[in-house]
Amino acid sequence: MPVRWQNWMTVLLGFWLAVSPAQMGYSLNHSASGNACGLGAVLIIFNLIAVARILDEGQEIVNILIGLWLILSPFALDFTIQKKPAFNAIMVGTVIIALAAWQTYDAIKTRKKD
Repeated sequence: MPVRWQNWMTVLLGFWLAVSPAQMGYSLNHSASGNACGLGAVLIIFNLIAVARILDEGQEIVNILIGLWLILSPFALDFTIQKKPAFNAIMVGTVIIALAAWQTYDAIKTRKKD
């Protein structure tokens, strides 16, 4: 049974997203802060479910989709002009995608050993 450290890291990124509007000073931008807080909560809950093995397959795809949305959200929600929330969303989205890809690689590698 593989250790799901990538899910734990994603939970931490979810916590960061949830508190980042207050920490980075963009809580007055409702689209950026709502996006960060909402997706932060989703990432926390979803990845805790994955760690508990309630949902054991496919969570990487959901994380990749959330990561892609985070990267695209500054453009879709029109907060690209605000550098802090845009940079935060793009960077966190990129890291979430990288973690999900790494977790997928680990799963494939484990299946080949079996």
